[in-house]
Amino acid sequence: MPEIYGQSFDRHALARHTGDSAQLFGVELLTYSDGAERGVRSLRMRTGGGLEAEILVDRAMDVGAMSLFGVPMGWRSGNGFRHPWLHEHDAEGGLGWLRSFSGLMNTCGLDHIMGMAEETAEHFNYPYRAKVSHGIHGRVAFTPARLEGYGQRWEDGRCTLWAHGRVRQVTMFGENLELERRIEAEVGGRSLRIHDRVTNLGFRKTPHALLYHVNFGWPVVAAESRLTMPLERTVFHAHDPHATAIGPIEQAPPQAGFREQVYEHALKRRPDGQVSVMLANPAFAGLPGTSGIGCQLTYDAKAMPAFYQWQNLHEGDYVIGLEPATCHAGSREDWKKRDEMIWLEHGEARDYRLELE
Repeated sequence: MPEIYGQSFDRHALARHTGDSAQLFGVELLTYSDGAERGVRSLRMRTGGGLEAEILVDRAMDVGAMSLFGVPMGWRSGNGFRHPWLHEHDAEGGLGWLRSFSGLMNTCGLDHIMGMAEETAEHFNYPYRAKVSHGIHGRVAFTPARLEGYGQRWEDGRCTLWAHGRVRQVTMFGENLELERRIEAEVGGRSLRIHDRVTNLGFRKTPHALLYHVNFGWPVVAAESRLTMPLERTVFHAHDPHATAIGPIEQAPPQAGFREQVYEHALKRRPDGQVSVMLANPAFAGLPGTSGIGCQLTYDAKAMPAFYQWQNLHEGDYVIGLEPATCHAGSREDWKKRDEMIWLEHGEARDYRLELE
């Protein structure tokens, strides 16, 4: 039975108190109408337990914003939530992705993650394409989804909010990959569950990689914030670890001239293969009667064995990213040599799960 603002309701009791449950919780389809966001469809999901999330249908059904009792959890860059019709993936030598990068979660893939790269296209067997060029973090994040449905479902006295859609990354004589995404949240709860399935719909053997770029801003990120995780060791620094005295665990206030740091951490899995990582600001006092605010990210480390931390404490771009991924640090050629690159034949699929609490 859902607990909504401190009171428990079954479906009958709820009907006695409201003419429309949307007064308290629900999923609504809205559309931005101004600026760079104009035309972007968004699903606003409200649990009645203080959690509200914005699912950007036209940006791969990624989570744009998330708040708890009105306090923002996610990061939003100066880009806002640009419509994909403005996105130029191949611009600026593969860095065009950065001109749309924004929001709590950006999905990276479906055939490439990390920095720009080129590789042979011989696996696609098309003589006019000798190479495949990959921009930073792939193409899927700013691709519109086909929305298959959304709503609420009552079962065994519980109510679940849900949204379901599909995103295609496809080209002639190349990849034909589909991301099927379902997002759920329990009424009265404070967590989002994301279940993804990536399938090769084409008839060419195709590489696949995936990374969840989960980004937190102030007040989750603050001078007092701390990263808690089952750390075994830090195995990789993507940038100069001597450029700053600030380490990965204890965060700091906005810095002038800060150079972004990227770490790969080796984390210990639970017996069920899951890993939980939490970023929290224990000093936050913006919610009456409470202290502290944070978000715990739980993912299936069997499907995503790598975990990265993006630390960008530069003033104006103040953000920490937590990033489970399918491949460890290195180039695409490194992934192939280490047999980390996933190759999907026609009809083959991979499943991924992520929970934000």
